[in-house]
Amino acid sequence: MTCQHNINLQCPCCNGHTQYAFSAADCNQRTSDRVFNYFLCNTCKLTFIERIPENLGQFYINEQYNIPDSKNSFLPRAHSQDWKVDILKSIIDRGTLLEVGPATGEFAYAAQQSGFQPKLLEMDEDCCRFLRDVLELDAVQTSNPIDYLTTTPSSNDSRFDAVCIWQAIEHIPEFWKLLDVAAGLLNNEGVLIISTPNPMSFQAQVLGHRWPHIDAPRHLYLIPQDWFVSFAERHGLSVVLNTTRDVGSLGLNYYGWYLAVRNFLPRKTPDRWIHHITRWITKWVHQRDETEGSGCSYTVALRRSK
Repeated sequence: MTCQHNINLQCPCCNGHTQYAFSAADCNQRTSDRVFNYFLCNTCKLTFIERIPENLGQFYINEQYNIPDSKNSFLPRAHSQDWKVDILKSIIDRGTLLEVGPATGEFAYAAQQSGFQPKLLEMDEDCCRFLRDVLELDAVQTSNPIDYLTTTPSSNDSRFDAVCIWQAIEHIPEFWKLLDVAAGLLNNEGVLIISTPNPMSFQAQVLGHRWPHIDAPRHLYLIPQDWFVSFAERHGLSVVLNTTRDVGSLGLNYYGWYLAVRNFLPRKTPDRWIHHITRWITKWVHQRDETEGSGCSYTVALRRSK
């Protein structure tokens, strides 16, 4: 597949020269028949969508949050996020926490139970209502976290011991501006933790433009692990974790193959058949998927020194 458009397109992050990478359709949710072009920056290696759709919300119409009926029904889901808390507590024991894109708050609640004081920025109105009214968490509804953080009066209350963005950074236009702000909000010894799809993964190499974790056009960017290494150097942060073998990333390996199989087969294919084929595939490729650096997602943690 080739593309003749925007041969002089500059990287929106570093203004570097770019090259056409691939074109992808919305295979996961099938909200549109449109095909979206992605480009690769030759300098910072960021992959980005050629043009962010004007009404990006129209591509989230099948995005549904399963909001629990009660706090009791929510607790098992919160415990499923304990692995994230374990990562956080392995770096910093407790303190103030900012999470961008918490959805229904499983991680935030689990972190609160472990001694953190979370503040949450979430764009979905129903999620925010659940976060505030049921979980009694400090949640702000905003679709522009950069604007919220940069217009909030500077004070000790607006600085954090931890900033976490789990599988959300790739959705945020000009995400690097948010990370610049987040790095500036860290207290001494504070940590910035991000998880996001890995464009250098074994899955991405095998599946190409049909890799489900492209998730066009909702994923505006695919960010290589080395991008965060360079980011850390620019901001005086140290990389204390950079892995494709954390619990969440290993789980997303299976989910990636599951989506690939589901997207390939007719929509009425029974889910048990899809899982059966997925299990067969993962049986044969798990060693490649689980090799460090080859997983379809990664988690990186950057810490500010004193």
